[in-house]
Amino acid sequence: MSIKFRMYQDNRKNSKRKGFWYARAVCPDVVGVKDLAQRVSERCTVTEPDILAVISALVFEMNQVLKDGNRVKLDGLGTFRVGIHSLGVEKAQDFNAQRDIYGAHVLFAPTVTIDAMHRRVKNLLSGLRVQEAVQYDAPKAAAKSKEKSKKNAEPSAGSETAEHTPSGEGHA
Repeated sequence: MSIKFRMYQDNRKNSKRKGFWYARAVCPDVVGVKDLAQRVSERCTVTEPDILAVISALVFEMNQVLKDGNRVKLDGLGTFRVGIHSLGVEKAQDFNAQRDIYGAHVLFAPTVTIDAMHRRVKNLLSGLRVQEAVQYDAPKAAAKSKEKSKKNAEPSAGSETAEHTPSGEGHA
């Protein structure tokens, strides 16, 4: 299995790197909670309905904790917290939270370990492999993706892979 990528060119008018080519990860399929629960149940003695119940409860409780302004740390996975967007004002006394804060979002920081070369490695990405994606027509791919998810088929791994190194993360 590997992460697929496509090449794209920086075509921004005022970019200092206009014309340069970069790799961008592409995700043609989505694995939902039910699929994850089934996969987890195959690895342990807990049943799929029990896993679905636990995941549902986890999502509800994470929502409550985040709304209280706290962080949620899932050992081995990472930490979730709330971030906000706001408008700038010239003087601090002119700031009005109701008017100037216009959006909230969830920030995720994956758990990191230090490898033998003293590099930071995100646990979720350890052993990551990359492979160039086959070019395809977007509408056809979306239809195929829906069919594939209905059949619960797993994506096939390609033969052209390269090992991803944390220090080699590219510019996107």
